[in-house]
Amino acid sequence: MNIPFSRGFNFSKWFESRTFQDIVFTKFTEQDFIDVKSLGADVIRVPIAFHNFTLGDKAHTLEKGLFKYLDTAVDWAEKHELYIILDNHSFHPIDPTDTNIDKILMPVWEQTAKHFKSRGNFVIYEILNEPHGISDERWSEIQEAAIKAIRKTDKKHTIIVGGTNYNSLEKMTKVPVYKDENLIYTFHFYDPHIFTHQGATWNKPSLAPLSGLPFPYNKDKMPKPDETFIGTWVEDSLNSYEEDSKLTKLSSTLDKADKFSKEKKVPVFCGEFGVFMKQSPREDRVRWYKFICEELENRNIPWACWDYFGGFGIFKTEKRGDFPSDIDVDVVNAIGFKTVK
Repeated sequence: MNIPFSRGFNFSKWFESRTFQDIVFTKFTEQDFIDVKSLGADVIRVPIAFHNFTLGDKAHTLEKGLFKYLDTAVDWAEKHELYIILDNHSFHPIDPTDTNIDKILMPVWEQTAKHFKSRGNFVIYEILNEPHGISDERWSEIQEAAIKAIRKTDKKHTIIVGGTNYNSLEKMTKVPVYKDENLIYTFHFYDPHIFTHQGATWNKPSLAPLSGLPFPYNKDKMPKPDETFIGTWVEDSLNSYEEDSKLTKLSSTLDKADKFSKEKKVPVFCGEFGVFMKQSPREDRVRWYKFICEELENRNIPWACWDYFGGFGIFKTEKRGDFPSDIDVDVVNAIGFKTVK
């Protein structure tokens, strides 16, 4: 199959709360769909913590109100001809994926597929965001079972599948070619991780002490390593940063996605990529976006950047701001979106 979309955004933190009652539906409005469309986007990936929104019963029944919210989001997407990915974002950044996650994953997808089966083709399902700490073999079994669970009631809509290790590109190439011709294979791209995540607090050890790391490597601008990094993967990453940040290395890594797609005859999609703005030099952030987006475009790989507004967003600060006056024009242009006046 050919992927019908090319570029878009993740609408993060909309449906990622710990409970259904904590969802702030007004975080995004129809105007946001209109605005991203004006930038040239044709797809929106909506992270949804489905597993947090059940009634807590043995059947893992989803809150009816969740479908009411999602129906409205899908209505807006269809109205403005935007593809909308319902991404099962039920994951923890540190805790490993439960090897028995299928016990909730199957009923959640059975309910979701039943609800949306009559919708148009703008709706797309994504089985699970960033599985990690689980074997490739076990995850492949679970993912195949999830595909079959969806297909029991919905044989029409496209399904996105991915590999372990946080949907890494390398692990995507290890995913079996499932016997379903309406699948998209996804990967996330944040290389080099210490550049794109400098200042992030959710890593172990925290990258909060890391600031001003340039892209690519520049020995005159390298920050002094924090003592908390000694003996950790961060120290190793800093030591290998000169090599890891080379444009040729990043390009060759993305070649693997292109090779996988062509050899296996399956479509691939970069579902997340971006740079945390808090402590990354702005000019280097812009440089990274421009290079990565051009590399994806050169390989005809569609993408959705993380995110729209937030720490990785396209506004001048992590806060929402006004559209379009508070948009970071340099970042928008580097990514390849249109500038709106």
